[in-house]
Amino acid sequence: MAAVKKLSVIEKLGFGMGDAACGIVYSSVTMFLTYFYTDIYGLSAAAVGVMFLVTRILDAVSDPLTGIVADRVKTRWGHFRPWLIWFAIPYAVLAVMTFTTPDFGHSGKLLYAYITYSLLMLCYTFINIPYCALGGVITTDDKDRLSAQSYRFTISSLAGLLVSVGTLWLVDYFGKEDLQAGYQATMAVMGAIAVCMLVFCFCFTKERITAEDTRQVSVRSDLRNLLSNDQWRIVAIITFFSSMAGVMRSSATLYYATYLMLDKGQSLVSGTAMKSTFITTSVVGTIFGAIAAGYFAKRFSTLTMFKNINLLLVLAGVVMFFVPPKFLPVIFPLYFIIGFLHQMYQPFKWNMMANAADYGEWKTGRRITGLSFSGNLFALKLGMAFAGAFVGFSLGWFGYHAGAETQTALATTGIIGLLTVGPSVSYLILYFLARFYKLDDATMKNIQRDLAKRSAEIARGQENEAGVLAPVMAVK
Repeated sequence: MAAVKKLSVIEKLGFGMGDAACGIVYSSVTMFLTYFYTDIYGLSAAAVGVMFLVTRILDAVSDPLTGIVADRVKTRWGHFRPWLIWFAIPYAVLAVMTFTTPDFGHSGKLLYAYITYSLLMLCYTFINIPYCALGGVITTDDKDRLSAQSYRFTISSLAGLLVSVGTLWLVDYFGKEDLQAGYQATMAVMGAIAVCMLVFCFCFTKERITAEDTRQVSVRSDLRNLLSNDQWRIVAIITFFSSMAGVMRSSATLYYATYLMLDKGQSLVSGTAMKSTFITTSVVGTIFGAIAAGYFAKRFSTLTMFKNINLLLVLAGVVMFFVPPKFLPVIFPLYFIIGFLHQMYQPFKWNMMANAADYGEWKTGRRITGLSFSGNLFALKLGMAFAGAFVGFSLGWFGYHAGAETQTALATTGIIGLLTVGPSVSYLILYFLARFYKLDDATMKNIQRDLAKRSAEIARGQENEAGVLAPVMAVK
């Protein structure tokens, strides 16, 4: 393990750009893809629910495999940074293809959606797994690493703001009356921005924590070490329910704004300003939440903050369920608060992942950063899969009809519940799960101290060995 080095502002910005690049497409998927498939592409809500469940579970399986490979691929730029460059352009191209609507029959359309969405998520995995692992090796300083995560989520939230503010306007601008063409052109713009961000991240970050060569170590041994890490298991379950909450709410947002907030008689298409403003309200909240996380992390226990924030999210969601959607003076502030709180705990959660990787090295003597983060991303993808499927199935159960002037009372209640109560249940579970996480600030200081001692001892041993071998080599 390298000596502690404080990260510069430019490196923190570079690190944040990587997540912004991932998020600019990921946000488009979570905010708009379900609505795009049902109301523009013409798929049924049930078919979309099944597709999300199947494709995201298959995609989740690729996460550990990617982590295993990333731990074993060694280049002069490190284990993880090169992946950002290798898959940047395919990522942008697949984003456009996913929001493209070929004129096939229903079965052909569904097959095309399966293929393009699956490939997009696979490419996302090839970038996001190494990127997340990069956050665990850029420094050994726990607080500095948390600061980098705060930068990450602030910049990522700004990218989300770009998506929420710009997407529907760009769709109208490029598509005019053809919304299908509008979405396609808009994703081309988003993809190009993502490529530039990934290049920036690659150029301005550095891997400082290195592990021994793992190419000769069995995959089974690494998996056994990972699964024996009790703190990693807790963080993985936390990641699953956090993903459930975020994706469920994001997927329901556009339905809520389109069918429940607009006045009767107002065109569903002409309500772009209302819909964009509502989505943007939450995203602006996430920006302030990410900034606040860095401030509070320096002054309070991160574990205590994580617990309290989730309790507040439970309360905010339940309150919003009972507020009429057209009561805008209350709805908008509530949605801002939910976005603020949800993003505020994200740096804490991702730092938990890095801490769990350090704990695993401290416990087993082996560092498997890529596999550790990929395992958590596996849990995140499972959360996406179940949340996306749950939204699609629920819309079908509630009797939702795409494009209808007025939804039934059951469908209306269901959409409200998906936006509010559903995520609140996940947040409540997160609160109780955090009680089993034991890597608080004091514990991590002791672990980092022990790891630093081990690293110094290994370095001294290598120096002594080199000193003994040098005379022998000279004689030969």
